[in-house]
Amino acid sequence: MTDARNAGTHGALEAVVLHLTGPFRGIRQHLFSADIEVGTAEDADVRFPGSRAPQVARRHATIHRHPDGTFHLRAAEGESLFVNGAAVDEAYLASGDVLALGEGGPLLRFLILRDAPEDYKSLGEALRDCVDCARHGSRNALGRAATILRTLPRDLVTQTSPSVRVLLGTLALLLVVAVTALAAFGIRLERRIAAEGRRVQAVEEAIRERSEALADPQLRARFEELAEALTERVGALEALSDAGRRIVRSAEPAVVFLQGAYGWTAEDGRPLRHVVGEEGRARIGPGGVPLTSLDGDGPPVASQFTGSAFLVREDGLLVTNRHVALPWTVDEAARTLAGRGLRPELRLLAYAPGIHEAFETSFVAASPTADVALLRAPGLASHADPLPLGDVAPGAGDEVLVLGYPAGINALLARSGPVFVDSLMRSRPDFWKVVEELAAAELIRPLASRGIVGQVTPASVVYDAETTRGGSGGPVLSLRGEVIAVTFGIMQDFGGSNLGVPIEEVRRLILDSAPLPAPEGALSPDAGSPPPGLREP
Repeated sequence: MTDARNAGTHGALEAVVLHLTGPFRGIRQHLFSADIEVGTAEDADVRFPGSRAPQVARRHATIHRHPDGTFHLRAAEGESLFVNGAAVDEAYLASGDVLALGEGGPLLRFLILRDAPEDYKSLGEALRDCVDCARHGSRNALGRAATILRTLPRDLVTQTSPSVRVLLGTLALLLVVAVTALAAFGIRLERRIAAEGRRVQAVEEAIRERSEALADPQLRARFEELAEALTERVGALEALSDAGRRIVRSAEPAVVFLQGAYGWTAEDGRPLRHVVGEEGRARIGPGGVPLTSLDGDGPPVASQFTGSAFLVREDGLLVTNRHVALPWTVDEAARTLAGRGLRPELRLLAYAPGIHEAFETSFVAASPTADVALLRAPGLASHADPLPLGDVAPGAGDEVLVLGYPAGINALLARSGPVFVDSLMRSRPDFWKVVEELAAAELIRPLASRGIVGQVTPASVVYDAETTRGGSGGPVLSLRGEVIAVTFGIMQDFGGSNLGVPIEEVRRLILDSAPLPAPEGALSPDAGSPPPGLREP
């Protein structure tokens, strides 16, 4: 292979191939030559052992690097070559293209990088590579699903950074603990029901055996009362075992997925834009921060986020967190922009389970002391019943159910299945379009988790039901189906403990919501349309 010292002769761009399959799967190989040979020959720049890659010829293909920074791929005469699934004899390569050497041969991803590549894959890169392996490596949905299930866990464990692996291991451990705890609870409950059933049966048999000997009407009545009481206890236990399922099914339509983005405009209406260079790439300033300017000619600056909310009134009133409704108030960089006289412009959509279209929301009020806020989406009122607010504060040891959308779009895609993801990836959707497609396929549903209240204070309710970023703004329900808190945070240093705003703060905000002064930079309910770039093209 060409020595790395020659790389500078071909410009600042660096070409890399990532082996997606084959004998060198997971390895990144830097390409420095002007003419890059691919094959099994000993002098090939991208060389495969012939015995382990029978589909690859000695000189299978050549990649020529042009002085203008473009890369031209040409197949050797008589050899088959595929780019992004299409058979080609020659083609110009773009960064991200997937190359297949022969029918069923090794898959490579071609990358053009300006900066040195990371030693490890990100979660998004690992998912993309596995999806591409499945897409180009199998012709049927079942085979693609099997490929993803086989390759994704291996890539997450072997090719992501140590910190990501620790995080995934921790999440897997928490999931195992949660499933084990739920299974143990179910087993204990079933045993109690069975024991009570045996007691009732024994009492009924004893009554039948002695009914003829019971001459005293009062004694007979006492036995009948005992049998009735035991029967009621069994019924109560059976209702408890089914309570969680009934509550989740009833509350689910009122728990909505929030998708938002905000940009910045000056008083004269000019949006804050990225500064781009001659090649149309965003220019990076000191510290790796993209440069922005009101006079820039790049796309408008837009910060994207997701969250959860729930319906509490028939006029479409929604409850969420203040940091979800007014996200720029918790962003240090955003506060700096606000200090320069720029005004945030927000677009915030609400998606309800089973509903294909999105609902525009407007800001109503935010608490000055607690992390709760009110939004309004009038169209939602006809699709779901509001959740009732609890009158009694929870106590330590009470069971709770938490609903929301933790991990946001990534979790929704993970639950949608490989067939849907494969179909979606073909269209390369943007931030807004991917959620539209999920809604159209009726794949937007909140996740539910069950836990125990560990502590209650005037400022927070602490519980161990699982959630994570994206679940903010979701309801915490009692086993009576009443909202007793609003999820707002997790304890990073104490696994399994999450925080909710007590429902009394929500009641106080609703009673005094017209109008409350919102934090600096907040949008009024009649704020104008979002700036260019926040709406989908």
